[in-house]
Amino acid sequence: MTIAKLQRTFEERRINLIDTLQKNKESLEISKQHQLYGAIKELETVLKTIDYYREEQLSGEDFELKREGPPAFSTRIGLAFRAMGERTKGAVSRVGAVFNETVVKGTKNAVKTTKHRIRFVKEVAAEVKARSKTHEKEE
Repeated sequence: MTIAKLQRTFEERRINLIDTLQKNKESLEISKQHQLYGAIKELETVLKTIDYYREEQLSGEDFELKREGPPAFSTRIGLAFRAMGERTKGAVSRVGAVFNETVVKGTKNAVKTTKHRIRFVKEVAAEVKARSKTHEKEE
C-alpha cells in the first residue's frame, strides 16, 4: 500500500470516527466517547507525521526520502524509534545521576554518621569504665 493510500485510509477513518462521535454523543458512554476522541487525536498525529515526511521528501533535504514508497517511510520510522531510544537513554542516565546524588550519597552519609556515633558511644563507654575503675581504686 502506498503512503497516499495509507493517508487516505487514515483520513477516512478519522472522518468516520468524528461522525460517530457527533451522531451518537448522547447514547455513548463517557468512556467510549473518550476512546473515540483519543483515536481521532492519534489518527491526526499519524496524518501530521505523514505530511511532515512527505514535505521533507519533496523539499529534497534528505536524499534517502527521495525514494518512493514504503522503504523511505519505514526507514524514517526506524530513525524516529532510534531517536526515542537515545532520548530514553538520556532520561535514564539523568535519573541515575539524580539517584546517585540523592540516595547513594544520602545513604553513604547516614552510614558514616552511624559509624561515627557507634565509635563515640564505644569511646564514652570505655571512658566511663576507666573512670569507674579509677574511682573504685580511690575508695
